[in-house]
Amino acid sequence: MTWMDDLTAYAAVGVDDRAKEALWGRGVTDQQIVTYGLGYLDRDLPDLPYSPAFLKWADNGNKLDDVFVLPLTNTLGAIKGFQFRHVDRERAGYMDFIAEKGEAVLFGLSQAMPHIWRSKSVFLVEGAFDLFPVQRFNPGVVATLTARVVDPLVNILRRLVDQVDMGYDMDEAGRQSCEKFAKWHGKASRVGAKEFDVQIVDWPQVAMDGGFIKDPSDLWEALGDDQFGKFVRSVSGRERTMGPFDAETIW
Repeated sequence: MTWMDDLTAYAAVGVDDRAKEALWGRGVTDQQIVTYGLGYLDRDLPDLPYSPAFLKWADNGNKLDDVFVLPLTNTLGAIKGFQFRHVDRERAGYMDFIAEKGEAVLFGLSQAMPHIWRSKSVFLVEGAFDLFPVQRFNPGVVATLTARVVDPLVNILRRLVDQVDMGYDMDEAGRQSCEKFAKWHGKASRVGAKEFDVQIVDWPQVAMDGGFIKDPSDLWEALGDDQFGKFVRSVSGRERTMGPFDAETIW
């Protein structure tokens, strides 16, 4: 056990009714809270042998006020870092601490591995809260935490998958990243040889808050589980079990 394992266990106990209600509102189920080891902190860090780098980064816990704790793992399930998100959704942004660079350390990576092995496919999203609604209908989903597929993850995928579904956000950064990945690693690879079958997922542009949805989390809020699940199943690589999604049903 490392201090990161112990901090994860401590934070998990802190998920009270208020934290659960906030998570439910963002598309997280009770089972997912347990499966992904989610936790809660409000500045009070337990007495553990933290690394000096973490204590400095976290300002001895003062930086971590009223936050969800999302453990980040490698492929083997070892916790190698955290993402912290404020419970109050008005406080935008997130804070990442990753202990070691050089290997793929992402949200949901270890949980997705059995399904990636079985299906030889992966579904990539940007944010952790994008992952939860997708995971209920395609368990081989990984949140890359930014609109970029880092090289260590590409190396893992080269060994394991044939199909990559790119479910990044519908903003300019997300779309450009999808196109770039397809260009470098898909049928139009820079080396002239296809590495993966790359599918770029275009999330239905449903009206929301005076505009249109940007990401899977928004789409889940707009559609609800049933309609969202139908869409995810219709676009999920080797998990596909139904015909094309009928967008008319969501209006």
